[in-house]
Amino acid sequence: MKSSDFSHAEAFARNLGWLSKSEQLLLRHKKIAIPGMGGVGGAYLLALTRLGVSNFHISDMDVFEQANFNRQVGAFISTVDKPKTDVMAEMAADINSDIKIKSFNEGISDAPGNNNIDEFLDGVDLLVDGFDFFALDVRRAVFKRCNELSISAITCAPVGMGAAMLTFLEGKMSFEDYFNFSDQDTKEEKYVKFLIGLTPRPLHQAYLVDSSYVDMKNHKVPSTPMGIQLCTGLLVTEALKILLARGKVRAAPHFQLYDAYRGILRKGYMPFGNANPIQRLKYFFGKKFFAKLTQSAEQMDTVIAESVMEKIIDQARWAPSGDNEQPWKFTIKSERKLVVHIPEIETDNPYEFDHGRPTYLSVGMMLETMRMAAASHGLSLSWKLPGDMVWDGRALAIEVNFRKLKKPVNDDLLDYVTLRSVNRFSYQTKKMTYSSKASLAAEIDDLFDILWFDSPGQRMSFARMNAAATDIRLRIKACFRIHQRIIDWRPGNSREGVPAGAVGMDKLSLKIMKYAMKRWSRMNFMNVYMAGTVLGRLQMDILPGYKCAGHFALLWKDGKEKELADILHAGEKLQRFWLQATKQGLVMQPSMATICFSYYADQGIDFSGGISSLTSKANRLKGNLDALLGGRFGEVVFTGRIGFPGKTRNPVRSIRKNIQSLL
Repeated sequence: MKSSDFSHAEAFARNLGWLSKSEQLLLRHKKIAIPGMGGVGGAYLLALTRLGVSNFHISDMDVFEQANFNRQVGAFISTVDKPKTDVMAEMAADINSDIKIKSFNEGISDAPGNNNIDEFLDGVDLLVDGFDFFALDVRRAVFKRCNELSISAITCAPVGMGAAMLTFLEGKMSFEDYFNFSDQDTKEEKYVKFLIGLTPRPLHQAYLVDSSYVDMKNHKVPSTPMGIQLCTGLLVTEALKILLARGKVRAAPHFQLYDAYRGILRKGYMPFGNANPIQRLKYFFGKKFFAKLTQSAEQMDTVIAESVMEKIIDQARWAPSGDNEQPWKFTIKSERKLVVHIPEIETDNPYEFDHGRPTYLSVGMMLETMRMAAASHGLSLSWKLPGDMVWDGRALAIEVNFRKLKKPVNDDLLDYVTLRSVNRFSYQTKKMTYSSKASLAAEIDDLFDILWFDSPGQRMSFARMNAAATDIRLRIKACFRIHQRIIDWRPGNSREGVPAGAVGMDKLSLKIMKYAMKRWSRMNFMNVYMAGTVLGRLQMDILPGYKCAGHFALLWKDGKEKELADILHAGEKLQRFWLQATKQGLVMQPSMATICFSYYADQGIDFSGGISSLTSKANRLKGNLDALLGGRFGEVVFTGRIGFPGKTRNPVRSIRKNIQSLL
């Protein structure tokens, strides 16, 4: 179709019925200003164009980039690095070739000598707010000038999977008065005021699954395409009512909130806006919440890996390790070679049974992660142990070499490396499908047999064994020292330990636990005189051990004696197994302590400092585990529980050290 064949009347005839012919003509000659052509702004422009509006002032100084793809209507592979105003003007003209758009490619400014706000608002009938959330100073200046020029203005913000809308009309409460801004406010305080003013009755917080992505300090917040589209529908409808002067328009301090995820509509009236006592109270708590979000966001990695070797290590460091110890350091020798340094195994750590088998399994998992990362960069990986290597727990240096592949190989499991984590809470008891089990077995069946224990009786048997292992470890002073070191009581995620909020206990139990873990004498007193292990066994083992899809055990396929290289290969397979589970939406928790104390009993090793009662418990534990495994205890490598995540949210997790600290 040629632009000369374009007919405004025909193009927008399907609006008629909801609009009269005179109203459609009236809209055609209205002029709307839209500052910002990103998320909502671009969507507003196209929707208003399809409504028949043919005159616009638009502004933006930014270009499209990949980070815009999830929500911005002008963001495509073909538009990356192109100015947003140019792209959106072209898209609008592709709908209406008669459209008149004046673009402000340098943005809007109220700076002395560079103030173009009046030019932007010249002849405008309505302003619809497309500013970025954090562009508060220029937004205030534009809304203030709209109020002085008697230009109606609408702001509608995407919040989660919903929208929050405020309308400012001539003779009604102004933007400045509603939000109660002060020149003495800090930048962060303005953000809090703007947020609580937009959402006087917030609906979105209930389904925010990971607050670490809310980084108000660095102007990075999560967004959804649903929020953008909901804003578009609400705002364009409000714009129609204002431009045609029909239908009831409720000006601020009236507000409208709609959340599609929760299916809730909130319409209300907030007298005095943010000066309202209720809003003042929200502001007080909002500042604390802002500080918490900022702290959580600061835990996320901000360092960008530059070389290919650094990028590979950056992904490899997310491999799991016992209690998040991360027992590795890296030396980059060249573009094709690095060395992984593993420290000497702690001889006084009871969990490092069999000369550090848990650590070396973790190292194998890290090597497999490194292999997948290298392949995505077009490199193959091979590793070798020192020629004189003796498996006795001494410090270890693993040489890793890379060779060029013909082309990069993308392993789907690599995407799940940073998502995989330990979930210690109760799961759903929904059974896993045969195909799900088959997919998991396919990752390890060349090395392991896998046994599943998913009947109610089997789940309870495993839960009781894990509880017996917990009863043992909570009564050993050496284990207590490890727990003191690795449990992180600070709020948020933990880089070098396990956050207390992720151990699987309720808040009251955590308070008791925190008190007891101050000193061994306290813990020992509770264990001996106050049944101190009962609460831990119940919450960390019995309940979650029963409430899951099932337990599993990985056993060697052959009975030959294993070398350290075999353990590393086992770790490689185990990582693929765990990542495949994550890909399927499953969660896992290892139960290595059960193997650990059974191993000591099997080998006749004194792990308790001569406490005969603990030795007896370990012997019973080993007997029960061996019976459940069909007499194959000597072949077991790994056990764990698995299932679909339950209702208990686990907002904190173990993350990893920065890459610099590992080099």
